[in-house]
Amino acid sequence: TRAFFGGKARGRASLTPFPGNYDVMERQCREAVREAMDDGVELIELEFPPGGLELASGDLEGNVECNMLTLRLRGICAVFEEMKMAEYTRVLFPDKVEARLALTGSSPTPDGIRAPEQAEMKSVWKDWPGKIDYVDDPNFLSVSGLDKLLGKKVSIAKRMDSEDAAFVVAYPSANISEFANTRDLYEDCVKGTGRPLIVARGELQRYISNYYPPFWNAGEMGPLREFAAKFTGVYVIYNFKGSNPAVLFRRYPEPWQVLRRRRDGELELVHTFENFVSVKDVALNILPRFP
Repeated sequence: TRAFFGGKARGRASLTPFPGNYDVMERQCREAVREAMDDGVELIELEFPPGGLELASGDLEGNVECNMLTLRLRGICAVFEEMKMAEYTRVLFPDKVEARLALTGSSPTPDGIRAPEQAEMKSVWKDWPGKIDYVDDPNFLSVSGLDKLLGKKVSIAKRMDSEDAAFVVAYPSANISEFANTRDLYEDCVKGTGRPLIVARGELQRYISNYYPPFWNAGEMGPLREFAAKFTGVYVIYNFKGSNPAVLFRRYPEPWQVLRRRRDGELELVHTFENFVSVKDVALNILPRFP
C-alpha cells in the first residue's frame, strides 16, 4: 500500500469565496481534496452541480449531468497528477459502459445527426495514467438480489491492487447497487489503510435524509445510511431554489457557508457553522432564521 500524505493542513484566516466559474471551482476543489488527504480524511465527499453552479439536482437530464460530471472530475483529479500519485489512483465509473465512454467518448448517433454539445461524452480520460474501472456490472443475479441470497456476490475489492493509493468513485447514484458496491470497496479494501475513498456526485443526502424509506430493503438501507453519514463534505455546493434562493457551500477545512442569492445576482453570506447534520436540517432549521 502506498502513502502520499503528509502533515496537517494550516488554518485559514478568511473564507473561500463562492466560485465564479468552473475553472475556479475545480481549483478550489483540488486544494480542498489535497488538504483533506493531508489530514488523513478517509471518506471524502464532493457534491456540486456539474452543469451550472446555480443549478439544483434534476435541473438537467440525468445523462447530461453524468457526462458533464465526467468532464469536471477530470479537472479535479489533476490534483493526483500534481501529487505524483495519479498512476496509483483508480477512478471508478458506475458500470463498464460508462468507464468505456470516459476513455473513448460517445459513439456517433445511428441517424448521423450530431448530439447537442452538452450531451456528448468527450474522451477526457484517455490520457489518465492510472486505472479506469467500474463499480457495478449488472446481471440477473445482482439486479434481482439473488447473488446475496445464494452467496454468489463477489466484492468489488477483489479487483483492486495493493499498489492503489486512492480511489475515486464517480456518480454512484443511479441505483442502490452502485452505492452498495462502493460500501463494499470501503469495507473490504479501504477501511483502516490510510487510503482515501472519494465519492463525486454520490447524492449521499438521499440516504441520510430517508429519501429511500427506512422500511424499504431495511437490511441493506441501514448500513448504507450509516456509510453515507461517515463521509466528510470536502467540497459541497448545494442550491436551494424558490422565491428566496440560497446556497450551501463548503470548502474543507473551513466552516460551512450559507449564502442567499439576492435579486441583483449577488451572493450574500448570512451564516456559517461547523457541524453539518444534513441538507434537510439546513432547509428546516437554518434557512428560516436567515432570510
